[in-house]
Amino acid sequence: MTQATTAIEAPKKRSLKLRTIGFVALGFCALGYAGFVASVFAIKAEMIAMTAGLAIAGVFAIVGEAGLWIGAASLGLSFYARRRDRVARFFGRVKSAFSSKS
Repeated sequence: MTQATTAIEAPKKRSLKLRTIGFVALGFCALGYAGFVASVFAIKAEMIAMTAGLAIAGVFAIVGEAGLWIGAASLGLSFYARRRDRVARFFGRVKSAFSSKS
């Protein structure tokens, strides 16, 4: 009696690059929103002028918002690989456009 042996493929690791981008972007999000809040408090305490404070707060708010969106997008792409493939199969696509399998 002969037995056929097949190799078991190791599961592929998720993209470390996307995770790193996501966590760095979330760090910028926290830094941006903290700077925004600090500049608003500096305006209220009359440490800086209103016009300069609003300009600084606006820049920090944009950095925080950009970090939030970039971090959410890249972490979403890195954490939900199985779900992407499942949705791709549901809609009739054999392989997901995001799939790392060739």
